[in-house]
Amino acid sequence: MDYRKWGCQVAQKDLRGEARERSTSGGILSQYVGARRLSATTHMSAFQRPEKVRLLELRNTYKWGGGPDKTILLSAERHYRSRVEVVVAYIRDVRDHEFSIGDKARAKGLTFYEIEERGKFDPRVLKALKEIVLRHSINLIHGHDHKSDLFAYLLRRWLWRRQLTLLATAHAWVMLGLKGEIYRRLDLSLMRRFDHLIAVSHATRDEMVDAGVPSSLISVIHNGIDTEAWAPKRVASTLREELNLQQAFPVIGYVGRLMPEKDLETWLRAAALIWQEYPEARFVLVGEGKDNSYLARLKELAAELRIAERTYFPGYRSNLPPVYASFDLFLLSSRREGLPNSILEAMAMGLPVVTTDVAGAKELVLDGQTGYVLPQGDVYGVANALITLAKSEPLRQQMSRAGRQRVEREFSFETRLRRIENLYEEILGLQPVSAIRNESAEIVS
Repeated sequence: MDYRKWGCQVAQKDLRGEARERSTSGGILSQYVGARRLSATTHMSAFQRPEKVRLLELRNTYKWGGGPDKTILLSAERHYRSRVEVVVAYIRDVRDHEFSIGDKARAKGLTFYEIEERGKFDPRVLKALKEIVLRHSINLIHGHDHKSDLFAYLLRRWLWRRQLTLLATAHAWVMLGLKGEIYRRLDLSLMRRFDHLIAVSHATRDEMVDAGVPSSLISVIHNGIDTEAWAPKRVASTLREELNLQQAFPVIGYVGRLMPEKDLETWLRAAALIWQEYPEARFVLVGEGKDNSYLARLKELAAELRIAERTYFPGYRSNLPPVYASFDLFLLSSRREGLPNSILEAMAMGLPVVTTDVAGAKELVLDGQTGYVLPQGDVYGVANALITLAKSEPLRQQMSRAGRQRVEREFSFETRLRRIENLYEEILGLQPVSAIRNESAEIVS
C-alpha cells in the first residue's frame, strides 16, 4: 500500500528498533512487510482465541493534545509487553502544522502512525486504518473521541470477518454549543454498539446512562498520574525566575487549553477581586487554544479588569512540573470536564486547588480538605476561597500534604494501568472473569 494514496504521514518503529519518519511514502510499509511477511495465517480468524491483547489506541486531536494524550502515550510506553502489544494511531487535520504528538511518541519509542485527514470525514483515513489493523493483527481498538469511535465502528463493519473488539473511553464532551451537542449525541449513539466502555469519572458515567447507554457496558476508571515524575522535589527551576515573580504573592495559576468551556472569564474576574486584596498577586495562565481568538478575548478582559500587567499568558509548555512549582494556588473554573489531569498534576505538586463543581473535578478535590469546590460561574465564591487560602499558610500546607497523599493513595498511574490491562484481557476472554473481578472490582460501577 502506498501511503501517498491515503495522504498519510507515518512514523513507524521497525523491527530493528530504528525510528523512521516519511511523509507520503510507501517505502516504510514495504520495508516492514519485507522484514515480517504477512499472510492469511498471520491474521486472526473469527474463530481463533487471541493469544494476547493486540491493541490499537486511536485518537483524533490537534496541536499538542491534552490530558487524554498524556494518558495514551504513557500507557503505550508502560504496558507489560507480555500482556499488551500496542500500536498508536492519531488522525490529524492536514492543515495542523503545529501537531506535535508524533514527536512525543517517537521520543518514547512507540509504534506510531500519523494519519492526515482532509475534511471532517475523509474515507482515505478508514483505508489507512484497515491496513494498520491487518498489518499488526489488531484484535482490540480503543477509541478516545467521537471521530476515532466512528472510524472504529466503521472499521469493524468493514472487516466483519475478523474478530475485532471495540472499547471506548469517555473522557468528556467539552465542546459548547450546537456542534458540541451533535458530536456528543453521535458519540453516545456509537458507544451503545461497542463491547465495553470506560468513563473517567462517575459523573461522566451518569451522563452516559442518562443518555441511554446500558450501565452494564461501563466501567469507571479514574485517570492516574506518575507521582515519581510529578513531585516538587524533582524541580530545579520555575517560571518565577523567567517571569520575574520572586516577590509576588499569591501566584495563582492555571494549566490547560484556552477554550470557552474552561470559562476563563470567571477565572479572570475572580483574579481581579484577589488583586484588590493582594496588590502583589500575579496570575499565570499556561496553554494555548485551537487558534488565538479566545486568547485575544481573555487579554481584552484582563485589560478591562485592570489586571493586564499582572496577568501572564506564557503559551504552551511541554515541561510542566516547573510551571506548577511556580504557583501558590491552582484555580480551575471550567464548565465542562471529564476528570481533569491538571487537578491531578496540581495536587501531586502539592498545590491547594480551587475548582468549580464540574463533573470529575469534584471527585478529585475533597472540599475543605485538599481545596475548595464552588458552583460554576461563582466569581465571588471562587475569590473568597482563594483569599481564605492566601491568608493562612498553615491551611495551605495542610491542604498541600493532603492533596499529595490523596494522589499517591488513590490515583497511581501504575495501578490504573494494571486495571486497564485486566479489562482488556477480560473483554477479549483471555482471563477467567472471576479472577479479573476479584482484582478490579472497585473500578467497575
